Amino acid sequence: MPAIPFHSITLVVAGVAAVVTFGTNWAMLSAPAMFLGWVAYGVTGETVRHRYANLASYVVGLAFGAGTTLVINRLQPSLGLAATGIAIFALVAIVMCLRALPMFNYPPAYFLGITSFFYSGHPPTVATVMVLGTAGAVGATGAALSDYCQSRFLAR
Repeated sequence: MPAIPFHSITLVVAGVAAVVTFGTNWAMLSAPAMFLGWVAYGVTGETVRHRYANLASYVVGLAFGAGTTLVINRLQPSLGLAATGIAIFALVAIVMCLRALPMFNYPPAYFLGITSFFYSGHPPTVATVMVLGTAGAVGATGAALSDYCQSRFLAR
């Protein structure tokens, strides 16, 4: 790719990221969750449908993170530190089994959601999953807009 289109696309993507980050902060959503949603959407997928399946997997990963936190909290009084290892073992086993699904089969997207939940430090509630999922959806929208702008620029 010649230097001018390369740098132009770089500036377009950076501009989209700046606007999306500003909007995320303005709406008081989690910027890290927004960027993880961006990555989940754009990390793989040949079609927009696959990319939105990755976003859905990210949101399911958020719910898995919340559920795993509840399991750890429930098991910790009786199992101590072993509770975390046991819960994570079960979580990873479940996520890896989801590779067999026809569409929602990309484990890294689930792990990005799980990471986003654990990183947030918020309590394991439906509201937390919804807020982080919204931030992730904003990020995925930024990624989709970025892809669209790039394709339009390259079509010239």
